[in-house]
Amino acid sequence: MKFLDRALLCLLLLAAACSGSAQDKILLMNGELIQAKVIGQSTLEVRYLETRKNGSVRERAEPTEVVFSVTDSLGRERIWYFYDTVFGNDLNIEQMRWFLKGEQDARTGYKPIWPMIGSFAAGAGLVIGLNWEMNSLFVPPITAGIMAAPRVHVTRGSVTDLTMEGNPYYATGYARVGRSKRVVRCLIASFVGIGVGLAVRQLVINPTLDYE
Repeated sequence: MKFLDRALLCLLLLAAACSGSAQDKILLMNGELIQAKVIGQSTLEVRYLETRKNGSVRERAEPTEVVFSVTDSLGRERIWYFYDTVFGNDLNIEQMRWFLKGEQDARTGYKPIWPMIGSFAAGAGLVIGLNWEMNSLFVPPITAGIMAAPRVHVTRGSVTDLTMEGNPYYATGYARVGRSKRVVRCLIASFVGIGVGLAVRQLVINPTLDYE
């Protein structure tokens, strides 16, 4: 009997530890998923406790208008999003789930490799080939603007749910995040290309010209 009592006590402690460490999930309208302990929900905001990397805990809040749903540690979901075209909510709840899934997959899996290579090459090539040392700062915004226009192609292997392939709402969400991600990455790549181009001109090309 003592053994059974001890075993039961251990199970109870284990269950309490698991429930204490379980996290609630806050799904935002941009597809971001926040895992934290929710301490309050209202029509104005969702308040939660965020654990930092150093172990400290701080209270934060998200406006309810940017929250799609809150799921507690038991899997019970409270949806804050509502369909209303007057407020610009043109998708119903199921369609918005597909849209958010596309945003999430793009955030974690979309990789604009070739656009980044092109932006790097443009930054480095214009500085090296045309001696655009003074005008080089015009290259990144122009490159980023150009990269905002083309269609976003889904990165192979980034779709976590194959049933979403061909879904227009999923594709729209994927493109929304993918396009902004491509613009930012290409902006950074063009700045890196300019830095490399300036280094090549200052350390390799210009000394040779001065010597001649």
